[in-house]
Formats: sequence, C-alpha cells, structure tokens
Amino acid sequence: MNYSNEVDVRIGTCALCDQEEAKLKESHSIPKFVYQWIKETSPTPYLRSSDNVNKREQDGPKEYLLCEKCEGNLSLMEDEFAEKAFKKIANYRGQAPEILVTEPMRVCVLSIFWRTLLTSLSRENNRTDEDKKVMNEFLASAKHQINKNVATTPIFWAPIYGDPPFYDLPLSMTYQLDRMVGAPDIRFFDDPHRYFAVFKLPFIFFFIFSEGWSDDKDDKNKFAGAVSLSDIKVIPDFLRDYIKFLNDQFEASKLAMSSYNLVKIEQEISESERTTGAHKSLARSQRPNKSGYA
Repeated sequence: MNYSNEVDVRIGTCALCDQEEAKLKESHSIPKFVYQWIKETSPTPYLRSSDNVNKREQDGPKEYLLCEKCEGNLSLMEDEFAEKAFKKIANYRGQAPEILVTEPMRVCVLSIFWRTLLTSLSRENNRTDEDKKVMNEFLASAKHQINKNVATTPIFWAPIYGDPPFYDLPLSMTYQLDRMVGAPDIRFFDDPHRYFAVFKLPFIFFFIFSEGWSDDKDDKNKFAGAVSLSDIKVIPDFLRDYIKFLNDQFEASKLAMSSYNLVKIEQEISESERTTGAHKSLARSQRPNKSGYA
C-alpha cells in the first residue's frame, strides 16, 4: 500500500468492493457516532482504551480500509441505525419500548462484525487452522451480504433495557453493561466445531453464533422486524460467560492505571458541573432503582 501526496490519504485496494488503486478513507470499525456519544455523556471529552488505560484518546480506532463509495454507503446505513435503534436505547432520558429493525440496520450491524473481525486478524491469537478457515468463510460471507445490501446471517442482540440488574448478572456490572464499547471477538469451540462472534455498543450486545448450539437460540433475541425490548429477558450462557470475562478484564485494567491518572479522573469527575450519563450509570450499578434515567 502506498501513500499519495495528499495528507492522511492512502492508495490501495478497498477491503469491501475490491477496487484497486482506490483512495482509501480512514474507517472506524465501531461507528464514529458511538464514540461521540461516549464523550457527550462523560465528564470529560476523552476516551480510554483497555489496550492502554493510561493514555487518553479523542477518537476510536480507525484504519484505511474502504474506498469513498463504500464508506459513504455504510455511513448511510449507520445513520439509520443510529436514529432508529441506538439513540432510542442508549438514552438516559427514557428508552423506547419498541424498535423496528430494517434491512439497512441489519446490514449495518453485520458490517460492524465484518470490520471489527477483519481488522483483528493480525492480532495474536491461538486459533487453529480449522478456526481460521471457518473465520475466513464467515468474513467472506459477510462481505458478500454487505455488497448485496442484504443480511441473511441471523443476528441476535441483548439490549440493556429498563432497570438493573440485567440477565442474572451482578448489579455491579451495570456500569460496564451501559457504557462499554468494542470488545469484538470470535471464539471457537469443539465437539462440534462451532463459534460465536460478539461486539458491544453502549446499552447493547450483538452476537452471532454458528450451528451446534443446542439450547441457546431464542427468537426473541433476533435483531429483525418489530422488537418489544421488554420481551428480551434471557441471553445464551456463552454470552453471559463472555460478559463476566470482560468484567474481569475491566477490573484488571483499573489496577493497571497509574495513580496520577486515577487522581486525574477523580478530579475531573468531581469538578464536572453537570450530571452526566456516566454519573447515572455509576448510580445504577450501586442500587437498582429508576433514578438512573431521571
């Protein structure tokens, strides 16, 4: 891949449409509006990644991935998903009880699975050759569906709706369930060989899983059609275990934070002149009541 003379632009092959010698845009794996929401509902306009908890960032991870046309097409779907789903659920003033899921919204979510997993291929992992083969097949299928603007892969979700606790998880995890972003992964299991893929947005987990899971499919968790959020009451055991794993990582990351940064965060929170969403999520994680949306 070569740099052009234009600042912050690269010339290469689009990962989605395969156009060669394309002017590639910096693409967020998780849509930019999500990181903007995090900053707007926080006491400070900064982000912190679990990869380096002692470094403040102003934007989420992004890579030169898509051509201008593909980036524009996905942006339109992201706008629809943001307005018709995300902003109605990640809403401290009051969550919408029902969501109408459209096909562009499903393709948008599938594209996030595709982008987050594609950009994680180079990270160290313990996947077997069989795992890699299945993962590449999933990525190829997702890419084909996105290009056709249709999502045939069943997509499931677990919205964080109503008052805590949620899905038989400890009340103390509520803050992470509300505000955690990213955590994309695909995990493989044997006997039979199967997998699940997952990523997290504020107030929402999305997950996909292959055949071979005997008791974990609940149609009420499907991200499709008209959805009554109060009807979604259970999650698969593998997702619950994964959430607990993420919580353990979160707690470990806090221990890795320097004393300077801990003091800085406490100072910024105490000096905040407004009650932010972060404050409300913290309160929700300490006692189950309805004041978190006041």
